[in-house]
Amino acid sequence: MTYRIIFILFICTSQYCFSQENKETQLIDLKSALSIAHDNYPSIRRKLAEKEAAHYAESATKTNYLPSVILQSQIVNGTSNQVRGPFFPNEGMAIPISAGLKTNGYTATSTWGSYATGFVRWNVYNFGKVKASVDVAKAGSVSAQADYDNEVFQQQIKVGDAYLIALTAKNIANSQRVNLDRVGKLKEVITAYAKSGLKAGVDSSLVKAEYAKALLLYLESKRTATDQVIFLKEEMGLKVDQSILLDTINYNTRLPNAIQTNSDYSNNPRLLYLKSIVDVNQAKVKEIGKRELPAISLLGASWTRGSGIQDKTAPNGDFIYNTSFSSGVAFRPFLDWFVGVSTIWNITNSYRNSREAKAQRQVTAMAQEQYNEETLKTEGEVERARVRYNVALEVARQAPVQLEAAQDAYLQAQARYNAGMATILELTQTFTVLNRAEVDLAIAQGNVWRAVNLYAAATGNLDVFTSNLK
Repeated sequence: MTYRIIFILFICTSQYCFSQENKETQLIDLKSALSIAHDNYPSIRRKLAEKEAAHYAESATKTNYLPSVILQSQIVNGTSNQVRGPFFPNEGMAIPISAGLKTNGYTATSTWGSYATGFVRWNVYNFGKVKASVDVAKAGSVSAQADYDNEVFQQQIKVGDAYLIALTAKNIANSQRVNLDRVGKLKEVITAYAKSGLKAGVDSSLVKAEYAKALLLYLESKRTATDQVIFLKEEMGLKVDQSILLDTINYNTRLPNAIQTNSDYSNNPRLLYLKSIVDVNQAKVKEIGKRELPAISLLGASWTRGSGIQDKTAPNGDFIYNTSFSSGVAFRPFLDWFVGVSTIWNITNSYRNSREAKAQRQVTAMAQEQYNEETLKTEGEVERARVRYNVALEVARQAPVQLEAAQDAYLQAQARYNAGMATILELTQTFTVLNRAEVDLAIAQGNVWRAVNLYAAATGNLDVFTSNLK
């Protein structure tokens, strides 16, 4: 009964695992996987948008060098009950006085009026304030570029590792399938021997148990391989229902070329990005220090107006009103103008800016210490990657030796069993040893590739890894 249940599970799992093969399948090698991730993964596209935004922000900041040119025109209708005297603009909410004191009393009569101005203000000298703000924007743009480069690099490292894990899982599944076929053929022979009385019935039972175990190992390895392919598609930015086929030729038949490991990590994108954050904060400190300085501006303006109130008064001194629209909106006086030089210096800003600069220096110190911390971690990662690569390479060299010895042991045990010189337990032990050796070889080959990828991640030099991809 147990055997039948396992067989049914095998059929169901096989149908599930291979259901994707009925769809159009795309063969993807590792280099293509890196390219697909670069073009499709959402976080990379988000960082690309942030980089473009920072670039436009830098361009916008540079426009601060340009003069302000303001053109304004208005047509209003209102009364003219006004008095002379000073007033406070109240942050622009007060309505300015546009005429002198009326000689007659209050009136609700309203007239049309018009007004047009042109104003130019150019900060010809600002003691480096605009340059400091531009430097902050430039540093922000450089940081956004470094952030984008780091995101691309880190995601491609993830995709490379996910691809290699998926490939190793597929190779392990293939090894378990070979093991299942091997045990299945042996089960048929031993079962026939037991029925004919040449072997004990317990031998048949034991080999059936071994077959059931081999089937379970194959089903579990197939599930793991399927899970890893799904994870790989997620890391590449592909839809889950997209059917892909891994390239096994280039990575199963050879090991990566030997690499010269060193401790250079100066081009690590993560460190470059963190250093750019330090640069941004240092630029902000300088920019804050420039805020308290004055600015010297060249001014130029021209204006004209129209009004329904006549220039001359009535014989009794009252204003003469013309309430028609045309008489109020037409410009009446000649075009007025002025030119000049202006400077504004808020002395008390120095107190506020000095404290803000101190706060910004602490933020800069935080960014610097984060960079220092990551530098220490990177040094350790590089050293661990070097050790892992050397060990993985030696293991990969020894794995074929182990497999060859396990194959010889299996053939010898099988011959001894057939000759009646060994028990079924001795034979089944060689099943496990041979299966373990096949799995170890798949893992050892994959670990060498993963070690190269890990070294590339630590040093920030992806070419070390991609140069081995064909």
